[in-house]
Amino acid sequence: MVSIPVKSRGRFLPAAACGLLLAAAAVRGQAPPEQRADVDELKAAIDAGATLLLIDVREDWEVAGGSMPGSIHIPVAELERRMPDIPKDVRLVFF
Repeated sequence: MVSIPVKSRGRFLPAAACGLLLAAAAVRGQAPPEQRADVDELKAAIDAGATLLLIDVREDWEVAGGSMPGSIHIPVAELERRMPDIPKDVRLVFF
């Protein structure tokens, strides 16, 4: 499983797109550089038809302001408990 966290380059993005994180990043710290991608790389992967599962790990009040279309919401505090529910056969993007 490869995750593509995204770091913003100052471009206008939905609030949800800023700082995409690997699951480990959400739980233990930031993802290693080889597992990160910037916004352009993520968009290129989506445009190329990559199958991605976008997981919004922000708090409920943050998601209330908007999220990325097609993403699912699992607050970071619930992430470890909910990991068995997350498919293992798709590229995961945590933000």
